Amino acid sequence: MQSNDFKEICRITIMLHHGLTPNALTLIEKIGVKSVMVESARTVRLFEKSSILDWMPWSNNTDDSPTDILRFTTPSDIGEKVLISLAKALELKTPGRGSIYAQTLMELGHREMHSIVAPDESVGTIFHDLTMITGIQTKNGRGEEISTVALQLGVGVPTVGIGKGTGVRDRLGLLRITISPEKELTYLMVPSYDANGLQNLLIKKGKLNKPGGGFIYQTPIRVGLADPLLRIGHQEHTASMEQVIAAIDELKAGTSWRKRQFDGDASHLPEKTNYTHKEISFICPADHSDDYVHAAMEVGAAGATMTSLHCIEFDKENAENNNTLYENAIMCVPQNLEEKVIEAILRVAEEKGETDWFIQSIPASSIYATYTKK
Repeated sequence: MQSNDFKEICRITIMLHHGLTPNALTLIEKIGVKSVMVESARTVRLFEKSSILDWMPWSNNTDDSPTDILRFTTPSDIGEKVLISLAKALELKTPGRGSIYAQTLMELGHREMHSIVAPDESVGTIFHDLTMITGIQTKNGRGEEISTVALQLGVGVPTVGIGKGTGVRDRLGLLRITISPEKELTYLMVPSYDANGLQNLLIKKGKLNKPGGGFIYQTPIRVGLADPLLRIGHQEHTASMEQVIAAIDELKAGTSWRKRQFDGDASHLPEKTNYTHKEISFICPADHSDDYVHAAMEVGAAGATMTSLHCIEFDKENAENNNTLYENAIMCVPQNLEEKVIEAILRVAEEKGETDWFIQSIPASSIYATYTKK
């Protein structure tokens, strides 16, 4: 298998309240998808305080709910239809149920793309002007800071997953014990018009520009529907401000009407994200990823963040592999390194004779850059 064997596909991601996952899996199987990767996470919302006890020092300003992140792929030409069908069936227009989005990417692997049925349905307005901001920080509370800033700004509902980092830490010898390998991955779906300003603000407020602060980058979203429920708890009015905004989004058929400025002057921020990097995801059975990641690092990758995934197989022929544990090694590299990194991974796969893996690649913004005035 060669690096030029990549095929364009659509990856659909559903961030769903844990209690809704069984229903979602049934619906996904029904349309012909043969396997789904499931990642455990949590969704963070602001907690509206209503009594004096809520204001005590031990009272939290945020509330977490258990969330599952479901990912699967479809042929590129029917991705939007599949998303609309699932959004309607899962009632994702209802606040608090979850979010869904589709991304166009390139995939390389031995998996066969099966026939998928995508009914023509309407779910109302879905949005094409969205961007995914991904922040990866050491698990020491900084991920929580990013989530709180995003919620206070009212830009979206953060979903936070857990991972394990490798890279600079592995090069420090005994000093690596001073740096925790545990990472928090914060996923935030935001309007594209505000993505650069928001990323810049999250870098400052989350102290990502400090040593060991982590990194943050953007990837493009083809189409999506975001959960508008930013706050839970005491509510004075019938509809929350977020619900009012969601209703205006529906009327305006987009989010561009709420474009804003940050720090009083946004003239120095580029209108569009400059996708100078690639997010490379290498998915393989658990405990198999180390050799692949080290090979990628030898040709220039700064490191990787590994997350745990459960593979749900619907195909009866692969039923014995149901709930097999996989690892997703996420690397963000400059575009000119992409081919070298992928070729290094393929060499290791060939040496090991392994075929149970696949690689996905999508454009990404510069992972450490903050935007400054010229």
